[in-house]
Amino acid sequence: MSHRPGGLGRIGPALIAALAVPWLAGCSLLGFPYGGDFDDFPTPSIVASYKTGSASITLGDGTVILLDKLSDNAVLDAAFGASVRWSGPGGWHLTLSGAGAGAGAGEMYGSPAALRFDRVADSEHWTIWDESRCIVDVERATATGVEGVATCKGLQWTNALDQPWISEPEPIDEPKFDAEITFEARP
Repeated sequence: MSHRPGGLGRIGPALIAALAVPWLAGCSLLGFPYGGDFDDFPTPSIVASYKTGSASITLGDGTVILLDKLSDNAVLDAAFGASVRWSGPGGWHLTLSGAGAGAGAGEMYGSPAALRFDRVADSEHWTIWDESRCIVDVERATATGVEGVATCKGLQWTNALDQPWISEPEPIDEPKFDAEITFEARP
């Protein structure tokens, strides 16, 4: 029995062919909606940068948290929509993603607008794992600004620094909470 240097023998060409077929066939073979043709998908490009804005979170117990600082990289992208983060006292952060996404991203991901909550304090970073707990109503996501409201029910904090790869994270021993949110950002 002969042995070729490199160790793959006859397996090498078969392995290369098996790996090349999906690559040559395009992403549609793997179930991605656009296959290898990205003509319908909008080209990512910054449409607007937002410089001012605020958000408020009214918790179910009536506590109001004003987030009056806008991140330096708050933008509206033609393909992926708005990416805006507000922050305020007590380590609270609220991030809006996907609002105003181009047609291609909207078709791929459904209704793409989502909110993410984070709290960073005392060397801990808490986050809300289940973004589906919020119904986000974006009134406007254009070059002139982004604004909207959201209603969130049964939010549960998890440890952002201890997220498992495959399963859902364990909730932190804190009560679930509801929240009403308003948000806006302008160039």
